[in-house]
Amino acid sequence: MDYKQIRAQARENLAGRWALAIAVAAIAWLLGGLMVGSSFLPQFTYYIRGEDVTLKDALSNAFTIGRHFGNTFISINLLTLVRFLVSGVIQLGYAHILLKQHEQQEYSFNDLFSQFHRFGQGFAQAFLRELYTALWSLLLIVPGIIAHYKYAMTPYIMADHPELTASEAIERSKELMDGHKGELFILHFTFIGWDILAAITLNIGHLVLNPYKNAAEAAFYRKLTGASVRNEE
Repeated sequence: MDYKQIRAQARENLAGRWALAIAVAAIAWLLGGLMVGSSFLPQFTYYIRGEDVTLKDALSNAFTIGRHFGNTFISINLLTLVRFLVSGVIQLGYAHILLKQHEQQEYSFNDLFSQFHRFGQGFAQAFLRELYTALWSLLLIVPGIIAHYKYAMTPYIMADHPELTASEAIERSKELMDGHKGELFILHFTFIGWDILAAITLNIGHLVLNPYKNAAEAAFYRKLTGASVRNEE
């Protein structure tokens, strides 16, 4: 896998459209719909005996939660609830934009919300991917990471094939990523230097970095599906 070429392709796809790409990625992040580094179920915070734990922790301590159910409650603010409900369908909309961007097609900010007619399937794909990843993470962190990459192409597949259900798209992602999970991990890792620089700027740099990383992942997806990175014979 030529990671430099994929990143170069991502920059080419963004040329002349950085402002729009940054705005779209910022709203996608706000609504939980970024492809790279997005989060779904862990948005919920459980308060158990005065201690904050993520949903993954709560699942791993299910019996403890049951015994102390009377002292357990879930704190959900409005933004968290919105993110929980819409992040999946926003992922489909953002994947739709990223694929248009890769093909040098025109797109608008409204495309981010173009998949709301598939709200149920969008919710299902995000919920199931995060649930499966969380369950694998109960074993060890490595199986959880592997599961994350196994299901990573699901939103792109659903954007490409709207006839598929969430479960069918997840299965196709597993097939597509067979033998390629490590390659996607390496592609993400090649951005580590930029991630550090973005963190130094109090994460402001991620406003520019996120569109770049997601454009690279879309190019990776197209590479896997047989649509070659442009300018490649």
